[in-house]
Amino acid sequence: MKDENFDFEERWKEESRRMFDSSEARKAFENVFDHSTSMALLKLSEQGIIDTLYGTIESGKESVVFLADTAEEERVIVKIYMTRAGNFREMKRYLRGDKRFRNVKDDRRAVVQEWCKKEYRNLKKALNVVKCPGPIAFRRNIVVMEFAGEEFSPYPKMKNVEIQNPQEGYKQVLNGIKRLWHKEELVHGDLSEYNLLVGREGVTWWIDFSHGVHYNHPEAEELLKRDVKNIANFFSRQGADTDPEKDYKRVISG
Repeated sequence: MKDENFDFEERWKEESRRMFDSSEARKAFENVFDHSTSMALLKLSEQGIIDTLYGTIESGKESVVFLADTAEEERVIVKIYMTRAGNFREMKRYLRGDKRFRNVKDDRRAVVQEWCKKEYRNLKKALNVVKCPGPIAFRRNIVVMEFAGEEFSPYPKMKNVEIQNPQEGYKQVLNGIKRLWHKEELVHGDLSEYNLLVGREGVTWWIDFSHGVHYNHPEAEELLKRDVKNIANFFSRQGADTDPEKDYKRVISG
């Protein structure tokens, strides 16, 4: 009788050959991620949430982002958090202060999985008030979301785009920060020109909500102030008239 691990290895060997667009993409995955992540990916594949995985479109200390298709040929993003994440302590700090995640275990894998769940839940809330990728599914350290881009190319980051009307752009992002705070009780927590994309007709997409916290988090107001300051500094360099301190007070007062 085959044991569970042997059965998984056989299924993974067969499915991964089909799932990955190239042997290079499969090797890139297997060189970074562990058995647990492979099992989670296999389960998502069996559910039809992931059908084909292409190469990576972004890689950092915390996660690797793959472009993928669902079984219905819908283009999606597969964001996989590394269970060996270097900023483990910072993750714990953000989680422990958030009332939604106070009971997370003091274990690296548990923290990373809660971090993944947090991005999924933050995207669901943010989607109500700003343009951001719609969350589709999460499992363990993998979150699947809508693709913000066209064909195989994600929309460019705001830092790489010439802003046509900086003052209006600044106003729109500030309004988004305000709506997140007052309507969804959420702070992005890591907002900058690196986490904003410019889509068709100049539409701004908000991404990377893993640092987002509930507004009752002990550091929520400091994170909100930092978000406003980062955005003010960027748009100021583009020519907008900004006042981070005054604009922060306007955001928080509603």
